[in-house]
Amino acid sequence: MSTGVPTLSRARVPAVALLAAATIAGCAPAATTATTADGFPLTISSCGRDVTFDAPPQRVVTVGSIGAPLIAAAGAADRLTTRTFETAPFPGQYADALSGVEITAPSGELAREEIINRSPDLVVSFEGAAVTPEDLAQVNIPLLITRGYCQDAAGSFEDVFADIALYGQLFGTSAAAEAEVAALQQRVTAVTDRHRDTATRIPAAALIISRDGAKLNAYGGKSTVDVQMNILGLDNIYGDTAKRSFEANTETLIARDPEVIILLTQGDQTPESARAALRQRPELAGLRAIESDRIIVAPFGYTGPGPVAVEGLEVLDRELGALR
Repeated sequence: MSTGVPTLSRARVPAVALLAAATIAGCAPAATTATTADGFPLTISSCGRDVTFDAPPQRVVTVGSIGAPLIAAAGAADRLTTRTFETAPFPGQYADALSGVEITAPSGELAREEIINRSPDLVVSFEGAAVTPEDLAQVNIPLLITRGYCQDAAGSFEDVFADIALYGQLFGTSAAAEAEVAALQQRVTAVTDRHRDTATRIPAAALIISRDGAKLNAYGGKSTVDVQMNILGLDNIYGDTAKRSFEANTETLIARDPEVIILLTQGDQTPESARAALRQRPELAGLRAIESDRIIVAPFGYTGPGPVAVEGLEVLDRELGALR
């Protein structure tokens, strides 16, 4: 495994294009070397680290809530042995394919030990997790980062589709992966076409709030929900912030006064409890979205940089239509 490959910055890309191959340079995972008839050894660049596989992985552990649905979308759910550290488990349409996979380790620290104990031949994780490539390299376990969670990723559907294609190549399930990508891309295009002629973009914010209402985070221009908002004809009031998520500045929120709020639930939050927590913030009472009750509540998992975000796009589209 080698390191030191520089990452490339990514522009915000609202349009969606089908990626027919997984050979893409940059910080995201990309197949870069295949030297035998069956495609192995295969070297993948994962957020700037080269990881080489001599054969398709057979025992896979995922860290976080994105990896498992991605692998299921690639037609390789049967390779998954364990899902760890899923702070917001939400496999969406892939729930049935993943129903038999063990779920364990509620924290990143526990996940490290659980992973090592299961002796996988691949771990799929996210950048910034407590489980690091260096940790696992000491016990000869390779780790890949889903490209939507690379530091410079833009949260685009293109990255999701490219990851599915890549995992199809890695696991030898390319036909299933390509079919799934085609189906997902068609669904995204259908929603995009419905909003293509939107003349006036509606100012909106995507927020997530703690159960007690004390902590309020917003999603910026490098998040998947920003891409979803773009497609739906919404103008993310935090779209000029080059971050995935961050603590919301309430002064900015009040000054930009969104007409629509997408409120994301996490853990055991319900739509009712999340709405109540937001309304308990007295300084936000005058926001147009709150005054007119133009608040869309959806599970956080619908907006992560994985294939479930396609289903999430459709859900947000329906909810937004009900407000109009």
